[in-house]
Amino acid sequence: MRPITVLATTTLLALGTMSPAGATYEGQEGRIAFGAFVATDRTQGDIWSVRPDGQALRQLTDAAGLDICPAYSADGKHIAFCSNRTGAYEIWVMDANGKDERQLTALGARSLFPDFSPDGSTVAFAGPVVTGGVTDLWTVPTAGGTPIRVTDTPDVAERLPVWSPDGNTLLYVAGPPTNASAQLWTLDVATGIRTQLTFDDTFKDQTPDWSPDGQLIAYEAGEDIWRMAADGTGQVNLTQTPSIAEFGAAFSPDGTEISFTGTGGPVPPGERYVQVMAADGSDRHVLVPTPGLLQAVPAWQPLGAGR
Repeated sequence: MRPITVLATTTLLALGTMSPAGATYEGQEGRIAFGAFVATDRTQGDIWSVRPDGQALRQLTDAAGLDICPAYSADGKHIAFCSNRTGAYEIWVMDANGKDERQLTALGARSLFPDFSPDGSTVAFAGPVVTGGVTDLWTVPTAGGTPIRVTDTPDVAERLPVWSPDGNTLLYVAGPPTNASAQLWTLDVATGIRTQLTFDDTFKDQTPDWSPDGQLIAYEAGEDIWRMAADGTGQVNLTQTPSIAEFGAAFSPDGTEISFTGTGGPVPPGERYVQVMAADGSDRHVLVPTPGLLQAVPAWQPLGAGR
C-alpha cells in the first residue's frame, strides 16, 4: 500500500460550521432495512425491514417507482432513503415503521445514498452537478431546508458519504465519473482536509461503513467485502469469492457482524439477497429470501445504548 495522501480543500463550504454531537451508532441489534426491486421490472421497488434473525419481514414503502438505499438515524427512530417516485431520485425521510414520509430534496437530478449525522440534524448524500455526470457531496437539514453542496471537484465523482460515529469525519468514495477506479477517502469536517485511504489499481472501492466505535471500515472492492482499520491499513478480504458478486457493507450496532448483498453461494441463481456474517468473515448466511425481488444495500438499526 502506498503512503496515505492528504489534501487540503477550500470547498468545505458551510459544513465546517456544524457542531457534531458526539453520538455513536452503537447499541443493540435492531432490524435490518434494505431496498428490494422487482427482478423483471427494475423500475419498481420498495424499502423493507426484517429482524436480524430473518423473521418478521415488513414492507415499509409502497409508492410507484423505486425506493432504495435506506439509512437509519443514530437513535434508530428514522430512515432516510432515496426514491424516484417524483421523477428524479431525491432524498426522503420516514419513521422507522414506514410512517410519515417526507421529501427532503428537490434538486431534479440524481440524489442518492443518504446518511444521518450522529446528532440527527443533517443528512449527507451524493448529489448532482450541472454538467459532466459528476456527483458532489451535499447535506440537507433533516427538518427540511436548502441543500448545501459540501464539495466541488470538477471531473471527480464523489458519492456514498457516511458520517463517522463521532460526527467529525465523512467517509466517501471518489473517482472518475466512469466509476472504473473509485477509491475511499475521508473529509475532516473541521479542517477540510481530505485523506485517501485506498490505492487499489484493479478495484473500485464502494459502499463503505464505519464500525460503531469508529476503529474499522467495511467496504466492497472487486465484488468482495473487505475490512480495514480507519486509517486504511490492515486491509483484509473477508469473503474471497471471485465468482460471486457482493455489494454493500453495514456493521451491526454491536460491531460483531456485517451485512451485505450477494449473489451465488447460498443464494439461488438469478436472485440477490442480503446476507450476514461475523465481522471476521465467518458464519455467512442469507437473512431472508424474497423470491422475484432483488435485494439492495442494507442498513442496520441501532437500539438502546443509553437512548
